[in-house]
Amino acid sequence: MQSLKDALALLEQVEKILTNYNPKGDEDRNLLNLLISKNMKIEAEAYAKYLRS
Repeated sequence: MQSLKDALALLEQVEKILTNYNPKGDEDRNLLNLLISKNMKIEAEAYAKYLRS
């Protein structure tokens, strides 16, 4: 089972990728939309677990 430290490290990698990323076209826009949607789900899960702890 991966730890929250592992999850944080992955999110830091995503942050670095996004910082250096220049979207080009509809495909990139669609991928960014999926990333935003996934991020909202992750945030909701994290907040729920945080509030329950």
